[in-house]
Amino acid sequence: MSAAALAGLLRPGDRVFVGQAAGEPAGLVQALFDLAPRIPDMEVFCGLSLNPAWAGEIPAPLRVATYCGMGTVGALVARGRARVLPCALSQLTALVESRKLPVDVVLLQVAPADAQGYHGLGCAVDYLWDAVKTARVVVVEVNRRMPATRCALRLHQTQVVVAGETDRPLPESPAEEPSEVQARVAAQVARLVPDGATVQLGIGGLAVAVARALRAHRGLKVRSGMIGDWFPELVDAGAIDTRTPDACLGSLAVGSAHLYGSFSADGVLGFAHPARLATPLEGSPYMAINSAIEVDLRGQVNAEFLGARYVGAVGGQGDYFRAARRSPGGLAIVAMPAASGRAASRIVARLDRAYVTSVQSDVDVIVTENGAADIRATDFDQRRRLIAGIADERVRDALQKGELP
Repeated sequence: MSAAALAGLLRPGDRVFVGQAAGEPAGLVQALFDLAPRIPDMEVFCGLSLNPAWAGEIPAPLRVATYCGMGTVGALVARGRARVLPCALSQLTALVESRKLPVDVVLLQVAPADAQGYHGLGCAVDYLWDAVKTARVVVVEVNRRMPATRCALRLHQTQVVVAGETDRPLPESPAEEPSEVQARVAAQVARLVPDGATVQLGIGGLAVAVARALRAHRGLKVRSGMIGDWFPELVDAGAIDTRTPDACLGSLAVGSAHLYGSFSADGVLGFAHPARLATPLEGSPYMAINSAIEVDLRGQVNAEFLGARYVGAVGGQGDYFRAARRSPGGLAIVAMPAASGRAASRIVARLDRAYVTSVQSDVDVIVTENGAADIRATDFDQRRRLIAGIADERVRDALQKGELP
């Protein structure tokens, strides 16, 4: 769709929501940028993006909002060009449904319509589904390379304005190869996960490392907001339950062309709204495994701020941790290397100067390459000893003695 055609659908003051990752229609985003100087008071909300256009010059009149500091939108956050709404995914859904966060226009990339006229959402099923239900108009780019995934949520062609078709490759973000330290962290995590458990992971090198450490497990189920290249690796290893209906569900796939090519309408992985992913399965302990930037000696987690820079997100961490707490035998696990690449300890005395993403009462086990600190049913003194005991050896004694601020 040309900028001129899109202009007929936009109004001054509109709040425009853009699909995430593979759900982002790059052509429509560029048209929106072209129109922004001529349509006053528009704001666009974009989450995790792999579109390099966001890292360039955004038209001055266009306001940008996001819930995260990741991907290419992270460059706007770093420049102070995008405002951050620090919302959990469940909160984001509630804000959209209640219209506290109003949505006028939705821009999405979808799969070609099936014989009944329904467009699949492909590899991105998230809060945009809630936005679709409240928006004045939904504009889609139909991408012939978007896989038809297994998902109950679809859009009929009568519900959308089709901007046009494209054959553009889906945006890729292959996970980095895990480091030796990440592999050691993952080995500690794998010891906590029983066969038949439900696993929630993220993306990135540590997630890949954990998945590789789980390859000898059997009957694993998946409930994960983020799906990376680790998923087909687990399937190929025979670790995944391929018999139970809906054993594996995800929300947002971010990875390589190989990952996207592994999906199909009758494939092992189905896609579902994030709210369904935070519902424990009966008889399968829910193992919520999330990383962090730093953790303090009380068990508080910072997954958002690196110093003064907002680089992460609240995301679904709290939602998944609480799902684990509702699941018999489940665990809310924070996994990370004990120190950063700059040799700074990622276990700190207190998070006084940083944002707390997950509170101390939502965490069960903290894992580094040095071991696992099970902080369930512990007081503050016990927590301090346990968490300091898995810190980097260069600061371990000082943390134990309370000598670090």
